[in-house]
Amino acid sequence: MAIKMAVCTLVSLFLIIETCWAFPNGGPIDACVKAQPNRPNHGGTEPQSPSTNPFIVEASSDYYRPGDKITVTIHGPKSAFKGFFFQGRDPKTQEWIGVFEKNPDVKSYSECSAATHTDNDPKETVTLLWHAPDAVGQVYFIGTVLQNYKTFWSDIVARVPQ
Repeated sequence: MAIKMAVCTLVSLFLIIETCWAFPNGGPIDACVKAQPNRPNHGGTEPQSPSTNPFIVEASSDYYRPGDKITVTIHGPKSAFKGFFFQGRDPKTQEWIGVFEKNPDVKSYSECSAATHTDNDPKETVTLLWHAPDAVGQVYFIGTVLQNYKTFWSDIVARVPQ
């Protein structure tokens, strides 16, 4: 009986630690190609309702030409966030386009035009810099913002201020 209790305690501790530390260095690249792209797989936890999203995600433009750079800003005016995963996509084809610039706060996956966090420290604002492909067209930015491991909002589309 004592062995069963010890095993249960160890398994429970492992699961708690795993939950606390999972993906501290950003979302994995396979988030690009899952059935529901840009959504984390956090132990079956579902995204929060879009109507409760406390974060603002804004893009400086949704049109590009060769050489253009577009900023995507994630801002938590009322609460900090720990992570994010965003992609640049063509609105007509849904294909990934362009590439995000990496920096100390941003990891870039050029294979699928994605950007994610590099640590799970609380953030109030992050600015992503997206480089346009060698073409002319439209782009939209879609992704997830994580307040913590179990509380996140997915399918957020960056708005473009008019």
